[in-house]
Amino acid sequence: MPAYGKRRALGQHFLKDRMICNLIAQTAVEQAHLHGCVALLEIGPGKGAITEPLLGLLKRQKQIESFQLVERDRDLAAFWKSRLSSQDESLPSISLMTLEADFVELPATEWLKSSPIAVVSNLPYSAGTAITTGLARHTREIPVMVLMFQAEVAQRLRAEPSTKSWGSLSVWIQNQWEVKKLTSVPPRAFSPPPEVDSEVVVFTRRDRPLVHVENTPAAQAQWESLLKACFAHRRKMLRAGLAGTPFKAALDRSGIDPTLRAEALSWEHWAAFWQSVNSNSPEKQD
Repeated sequence: MPAYGKRRALGQHFLKDRMICNLIAQTAVEQAHLHGCVALLEIGPGKGAITEPLLGLLKRQKQIESFQLVERDRDLAAFWKSRLSSQDESLPSISLMTLEADFVELPATEWLKSSPIAVVSNLPYSAGTAITTGLARHTREIPVMVLMFQAEVAQRLRAEPSTKSWGSLSVWIQNQWEVKKLTSVPPRAFSPPPEVDSEVVVFTRRDRPLVHVENTPAAQAQWESLLKACFAHRRKMLRAGLAGTPFKAALDRSGIDPTLRAEALSWEHWAAFWQSVNSNSPEKQD
C-alpha cells in the first residue's frame, strides 16, 4: 500500500488494530451469510484494514456474488481499482468494483445493483449519521449493516428509552432496526488517533417496524417531523413542547399523558401517537 499520509481534510482515521479489523470483517461476512445476502458493500475502504480480511474471507465462500467499494479519495480509489483487478483470478465468481465518489452524494442506483446486500464501514465521523440514515431507508434491500461510529453517536443509535442518549434518531432508527454494540474501539486503534472513542454497531432489519409507517415520502416525512418536534424541547412536557405545532391536537386525541416528556414514551405510546396523527391526515379524510 503506498503511503498517502494523513487524510485529515477528509476526516479519515485509518483503522490499524488487526484484531478489531478481523472481528469487523468476520462479523460482516457471517451476518451477510445469515441473512442470505448476495452482495457486500464497503464504504470508505481507506488503506484496506477491513477490506483485506474481507477479501480473504470471500475466497472461502460461495454465496456473495458482488463486492463493491466506495471511496471518495482519488488516490485511494485508484489504488483499489488496481488492487481489485488483480483479484480477478483468485475470486473468479465475484464481481469486484470500486466507485470513486462521496457516498452521501451517490445515487442508490450506482451501488444498489444487487440485493439483498450487506454493508460494512469504518464511517467518517463527519458524515457517519448522514450515511447511516441514508442506508437505513433501504430496508427492503439491506438486511444487515456493520458500522463504526464515534462512540457518542453509536450510543444515540442504540440508546434505551428514558436515558440521556435517547432521542429522535434513536426512535427513528430502532423503529425498523435492531441495534447492538459489537465492540468498543479506543483511539490507539487508529492512525492518526482521534480524540474520542469509537464503537462498532450491528444493525439488523426488523421483520416488521415497531410503529407501522407507510413507505411513502409523505408518511415518512411526517413521521420524522413528529419525532423531531417531540424531542425539540427535551426538558418540557409534551403539551408545552408541542404547543403551536400541528401535532398538539393529535397528542390530545391520542390518550397519552401530556405531562410526559418525549424520552419517557414507550413504543406503545409512539404507535398510539402516530395512529392519532395519521387518522387526521388529509389523505385519510373523505
